[in-house]
Amino acid sequence: MIPLSLYIHFPWCVQKCPYCDFNSHEIKGNWAEADYLAALRADFAAMQPVIEGRNFHSVFFGGGSPSLMQASSVEALLSDVPLMENAEITLEANPGAIEADKFAAFREAGINRLSIGIQSFNDTQLAALGRIHSARDAMRAVDLAQRYFKRVNLDLMTGLPGQTLADARRDIESAIALAPGHLSVYALTLEPGTPFHRTPPPLPDEDLAADMQEMAEEMLLIAGYEHYE
Repeated sequence: MIPLSLYIHFPWCVQKCPYCDFNSHEIKGNWAEADYLAALRADFAAMQPVIEGRNFHSVFFGGGSPSLMQASSVEALLSDVPLMENAEITLEANPGAIEADKFAAFREAGINRLSIGIQSFNDTQLAALGRIHSARDAMRAVDLAQRYFKRVNLDLMTGLPGQTLADARRDIESAIALAPGHLSVYALTLEPGTPFHRTPPPLPDEDLAADMQEMAEEMLLIAGYEHYE
C-alpha cells in the first residue's frame, strides 16, 4: 500500500503578519488548546475507514504557529498516528523566545525535523514584515534547533520592503553560514485580502526581485544545496 502523509493545522499565532493569507488568527487571551486537541483527535478518528490500516511516512504541523502548542499536545496527537519506521515529523516554529525554549520538549514529544520561519536576518526588514522576532532571536533559535534536531529547515524571503540586492545577499550568506540541512528561499508576494495587498509597502521592482531570486539560487548551488523545486 502507498504510505500516507498527514498535515495538522494550528490556526493561531501571536501576531498576524501583514503579508499572510493563511488560515491563522491572533491569540487573544486564553485559547482552548484542550478543546482544539480533542477536535483534531476526533477528526483523525473519523478518518480511520479511509486510512485502512496504512501507515504515515511524514507528518507536518503547520499554521499559524504550531510551536505555540504544548509539547504534550503534540505527543498526544502523534500517539494516534500509525507511523512508518523513520517517518519524518516536522513542526513549523517561529524564532521567538516563547517557542524556542520548547524545542527540547518538542524533540522528546516525537518531532524530528524543525522548520524555522526566519524570513530575514535584518532587523529593519523583519520590522517591515511585522515579524515579532529579531535577528538575534533568529540566531539563537537556529542554535537551539541544531542542538536538538538533526534535520532543520530555515525559511527566508526575498523582495522585502526596502531590501537591496546587498541586503538579500547578506541574508543568504547568514543562512548558509549556519549550515542547515534544508533552506526554503521564496519571494514575498502580495496576496489578496492581506494588509500588504490593500496598502502595498515599497518593494523592489520586478527586475530587482528576479535578480535576488537568481542570486539566491546561484549562491545555494555553490554552497552545495540541490535545487529541487
